[in-house]
Amino acid sequence: MAKNKPTAFKNISVLFVVALVSVVLLAVLNQVTKDKIEAAETQARNEVYQSVYSDAAAFEEQEFSYTPEDETIVMNTVLQANSSDNQKIGYVFDVTSKNGYGGDVQIAVGITNEGEITAFKVIAASETPGLGAKSMEDEYASQFSKLSALSHIAFSKTGANRDNNEIDAISGATITTTATTNAVNAAIDMWNSQLKGE
Repeated sequence: MAKNKPTAFKNISVLFVVALVSVVLLAVLNQVTKDKIEAAETQARNEVYQSVYSDAAAFEEQEFSYTPEDETIVMNTVLQANSSDNQKIGYVFDVTSKNGYGGDVQIAVGITNEGEITAFKVIAASETPGLGAKSMEDEYASQFSKLSALSHIAFSKTGANRDNNEIDAISGATITTTATTNAVNAAIDMWNSQLKGE
């Protein structure tokens, strides 16, 4: 019996050291990958913001205190878009609508100082393939370009009139169309109430 104690103690000691080394290695690995993941996510977001405001040379995240009237809309981020000589040329809004058919729909939209939408892009969504997922296609997104941010955007199921600030609804995906349009309109509301003329 006495001979087994040192062996048992040795085995426990070895297991403890192995566990300790594993924990340390996992912590180091987590820190290394965490930084790389955060850098990749930041780069991906910046690419989206650049895609909706291609004239911008840089973006500055803005502090804001704006809560959309629609409680299903969340204003995630507001960025000031700057020219190459560091002049403000507009804003990019990162907005989430919680009312997509498949859940949250996160979009980005750019608005110039003059109140024109530069572009629109769905960042993330879980919409139905062939229907709501069409919101992620250029054919849908391109409709928002050059529309006015001086008033809300509407959608039509029978043919949009751009003079009335309208887009064509996605056929068979009214819920997704409503979610994306409401998210853009929240950005328009914030621009008009807090940022226009600054």
